[in-house]
Amino acid sequence: MSPVRPRSLRGRLLLALLGLVAVALIALDAVVYTALSHDLMHRTDVTLRAVRQRVTQQLRQAEPDGKLGNDVRLLGASEFYLQLRRTDGTVRDLVPQLRDPEDAAPRVPDPLSEVRGAGLSTVGPAAAGGPDYRLLVQRVPGRGTLIAATPLDQVQGTLRQVLIVEAAATGGVLVLLAAAGLWVLRRGLRPLEAMARDADAIASGDRAGQVAPAADDTEVGRLGLALNTMLAVERTTQDRLRSFVADASHELRTPVTAVLGYADLYEQGAVVTAAQRARVMHGITTEALRMKRLVDDLLLLARLDGAPARGRSAVDLSEIVRDAVAAARVVDPRGSVSLRTDDGTTVHGDAEQLRRVVDNLLANVRNHTPPGTPARVSVTTGGPAVARVTLTVADDGPGIPEETLPRVFDRFYRGDPAHSGDGSGLGLAIVAAVAHAHGGTVDIGGAPGEGTRVTVGLPAQS
Repeated sequence: MSPVRPRSLRGRLLLALLGLVAVALIALDAVVYTALSHDLMHRTDVTLRAVRQRVTQQLRQAEPDGKLGNDVRLLGASEFYLQLRRTDGTVRDLVPQLRDPEDAAPRVPDPLSEVRGAGLSTVGPAAAGGPDYRLLVQRVPGRGTLIAATPLDQVQGTLRQVLIVEAAATGGVLVLLAAAGLWVLRRGLRPLEAMARDADAIASGDRAGQVAPAADDTEVGRLGLALNTMLAVERTTQDRLRSFVADASHELRTPVTAVLGYADLYEQGAVVTAAQRARVMHGITTEALRMKRLVDDLLLLARLDGAPARGRSAVDLSEIVRDAVAAARVVDPRGSVSLRTDDGTTVHGDAEQLRRVVDNLLANVRNHTPPGTPARVSVTTGGPAVARVTLTVADDGPGIPEETLPRVFDRFYRGDPAHSGDGSGLGLAIVAAVAHAHGGTVDIGGAPGEGTRVTVGLPAQS
């Protein structure tokens, strides 16, 4: 079975914090313990070497019978073990009367050459229950081999106490840190929990709900603000989509109703003469073409929303505009459309979509201005420092009311239905979508009575 892990963010953060602090404290405890152990062993070794040196001097100054002076005996206090092994094999404890007979002696290695070669060493007791010893062996010429040892019970006892203190301190710190960390995390993550509850409510259908952000200058607060902004954008998008679908349904309902009406007339036998049949077929064809234009517009907008950069190549915008102006003059011979173009107006784009932009702008001039209103079309470049091509379509018509300007690029928006003709309200929306899909901009201006001016800026072909 896999280990159980906390699923909450609070639990994972707390465990990570405790783990890091525990590792740091254990490492610090190990450093302190090791340093203290080395220091205590060093002090013991220094003392043991001093005792060995004094006893060695006394042995060298002693009479041949081996009797030692009081100075040596005093050095052989109870914490030291001093033994002399003569060359003839006899063993003599130098200060036996100062040691407790029940104390276990050190376990002296045999042969002694191993210890002499290694210098200082740590050995265990000769009998069970005794302390470890720090042992030093030195050969005294003419006297034998001196064995000096001191028990390590005080050193080991001090290290055990330090270890207990370190364990207690580390455990206490971890417990206090766990309590404090849990309190801080609960307090810090409380806004996130509130956001999670609000998000669950929104997911359950509360469209008007918002997450409750914390202070704006914190990460959690910025997250709350970002979520609220995202929710607002999503609601706006959903509202626009809902409005778009409703408007599209409304626009399609009229021609569909007309077609069904013509079909109903035929079913009822009201269409008898050839003239009536021709009128019915003409009406059906007109409404079908109207639906086709609307569907084509919707498909173009959908393609621009989904894959705006598909099918691009280098195209000369001047040629596209010339063809569109020529077609507009044929459609409305009474109109006056002037054209001015510059050289070097090549852009990277979709020729069909760009032609749609020019056609829509010229169609707006025909639909929203009185017959014969002059229009001016120009294609200019931005100069050597600005790689930009600008398409401008201006007219001398009645202009656009100021309150209508902010919405003229909305889909299905018609500011003056009485002068919209058979348009669907998608013309300028397509212009804006195509311009933005080509990395360009579109701007419209014109006060009432001063005409309308639409400017489309596109990046020039590099």
